[in-house]
Amino acid sequence: MPTPKTKPEAPEAEPADDRAAGRPMGAQAAKPRGRHRIASVPRPLLIAFAMVAFGGMLFWGIAKATAQIDVDVLMSALRATPLANIAAALASTALSYLSLVGYDVCGLSYARARAPLRTVLLASFCGFAIGNSVGLGAFSGGAVRFRLYAAAGLSPGQIARVILFISVAIGVGLAAIAGLGLGVQAAEMSHLLGASPILLRAIATILIALAVGFLIVCASRQAPLRSGSINIDPPRATLMLTQIAFTAIDVLAATTTLWMLLPSVGMSFFAFVAIYAAALALGALSHIPGGLGVFDLAILYAVGGSTSASTVGAALVAYRAIYYLVPLLLSTVLLARFELQHSLKALAGRFGGRK
Repeated sequence: MPTPKTKPEAPEAEPADDRAAGRPMGAQAAKPRGRHRIASVPRPLLIAFAMVAFGGMLFWGIAKATAQIDVDVLMSALRATPLANIAAALASTALSYLSLVGYDVCGLSYARARAPLRTVLLASFCGFAIGNSVGLGAFSGGAVRFRLYAAAGLSPGQIARVILFISVAIGVGLAAIAGLGLGVQAAEMSHLLGASPILLRAIATILIALAVGFLIVCASRQAPLRSGSINIDPPRATLMLTQIAFTAIDVLAATTTLWMLLPSVGMSFFAFVAIYAAALALGALSHIPGGLGVFDLAILYAVGGSTSASTVGAALVAYRAIYYLVPLLLSTVLLARFELQHSLKALAGRFGGRK
């Protein structure tokens, strides 16, 4: 009697994920290693963790630096600030914001665009006043510029080029000024900061090399820089040199504002300029409104050892009121006036067109 043929068993279905991954049938997926598990962490979570860690270190540094500040001494120092010094601080603040107009003038030249002088003055002042106080200047100050320059007839592409130029120019200018200050005043600053002059000169060399390297790229490269589907034309080297000159005037004037409010700090003005530029760069990198905390901590660390921390704190409070709060309030009034006039013109045109 013949043996009945047994029906061969159907092979087990291949898992869908195995087929998709191209693995042999029945092969088990390899367990992810540690670096894959780290890579699987959502990027926003990593950014949030980094920001929390940075904020914690910042608050710890502020608490440590302000532990020696006496509120009564601070208020007394504020009341004792001479009116002549306050007037000089206001004048240097005005010069600083006036020099900032050069950023917009150079930015418009880079974008091959023109705007009425009144619009340029308003966009520059309000853009920097709000950007300095709110933080994320490329976005907050950029939004102000977009509104004002668009009303003047500039295209979105031209406005974007102006904002891009200003953002890059701030970084290049601060690197050049801070590097020059550190290099020239390395011997004096080494005693103030407790760092080796060799280290300070090395940092200065790196900063200057970055600025010079950018200028060389601007002078030698003709083809646009490509970032995906976006082409970015390098600015002319002469335009960047002009912008660095405006940055130098701005930093010198802004430094004078704080210098006039500080007590004697046992250093030369130009050494303080280097400290101020470095603190300003750290504050800008933090993207915290006005560099609040980061800038102040750097100044307290640099000059707090040579004078009372309370008097330095009082000078910083007065400086923020003069350099940030007063321009912010004034820019708010000017923008409200602009919007009111713009709305009235639109209404007049609408009703006039009906006649």
